[in-house]
Amino acid sequence: MHRLLAVIGLGLTAWGPGTHAQGVGFLTEQQRLASYCAGVSEARMLEMNDFLKAQCTGGSTRKECRDTTEALAQAKIRDRRLWDYLTRQIFTSREQGSRERALAQKAIAKGNGDWLACKLRDPTRRPEDLLVCRESQGCLIDARFGFLDQ
Repeated sequence: MHRLLAVIGLGLTAWGPGTHAQGVGFLTEQQRLASYCAGVSEARMLEMNDFLKAQCTGGSTRKECRDTTEALAQAKIRDRRLWDYLTRQIFTSREQGSRERALAQKAIAKGNGDWLACKLRDPTRRPEDLLVCRESQGCLIDARFGFLDQ
């Protein structure tokens, strides 16, 4: 969340008085996907960090701890790539206006909320049955992010 605020602040600084970017008024599909998945990523990494702190102290060798540590390392790589893309394409781009930045922020918040809603769902409901789960879990598919720099 701190990173999001820093990027937003950086974007607002880059667009001080005297600079009037019009933008196109919408996000491309890639920009929307990256924004939404950045929100999912933030919520997911926070969840994994909380699990590791609560359940895996003292260098635990439990399988869940090893798996979560590995998944968190991979998530950090994708998260960095998503934020690099968003920063270049939206938040600091001279071609984007405040409308695009606001749309990206809404998509980030939606991704974050969808991930949490899926995790807090009624335990009798399968994730595959809920749209918020299907959409947010779609952010875990590496093949969807071929447009990000390596």
